[in-house]
Amino acid sequence: MITIREFTLFSTEHFFYIFGYGGLTALILYFPKLFKLDLDKFAKISGYFILVEKTIELLYRYLVFKESFLNLLPFNMCNYTLILAALMMIFRSKKIFNVVYFWSIGAILAIATPDIRIAFPNYSNISFFLTHFYIYFATFYCLLHFKFSITFYSLKKSFIYINGIMLVLFPLNFLLNTNYMFLKKKPISSPMDFLGPWPFYIISLEIVMIILFTLMYLPFRKKH
Repeated sequence: MITIREFTLFSTEHFFYIFGYGGLTALILYFPKLFKLDLDKFAKISGYFILVEKTIELLYRYLVFKESFLNLLPFNMCNYTLILAALMMIFRSKKIFNVVYFWSIGAILAIATPDIRIAFPNYSNISFFLTHFYIYFATFYCLLHFKFSITFYSLKKSFIYINGIMLVLFPLNFLLNTNYMFLKKKPISSPMDFLGPWPFYIISLEIVMIILFTLMYLPFRKKH
């Protein structure tokens, strides 16, 4: 029997998820040093694990909750970033890190205002927070253990790539009747409510993205 309890945004439970998963992420980040584990093997295992875990989540939502197959395609920013983060860890890829680092900012919005309606201990809720926090785990793992860094060129590439994806998804959302990357409509009760109506909030998001990407680049500016 499936236990279904409604998720409440900004509830005590929501903040417990944020700090609980955040603390667990920070703890696991130091596992290789604490237990003298091989950095590359630990990264690879985590990458393969999260890809399998995400696949199981999508199958679960399709088979149990009967969600539309079209709505489960990995065509949103967090799924792109998650897949790339896993591949980054598997192949220890500096090139992929250049993109994941900047795109990881989308996971903050997702964690702060999750587009879910089901609370713990339902598997879809657990997987949502697990996969989004993995993006930050992988990002900080590469910063801490692999000593990866960022250049201004990688900032420009990240911005261009994400806009290229948006240009493809914009008409595709209308064709498939989907809402990937929230290009067709805003999610319910999110910071996007302050960015204006459709389609003007998309332009506002572009400006916000430029500001955030620039701020994320600043800690590395003096290194180059």
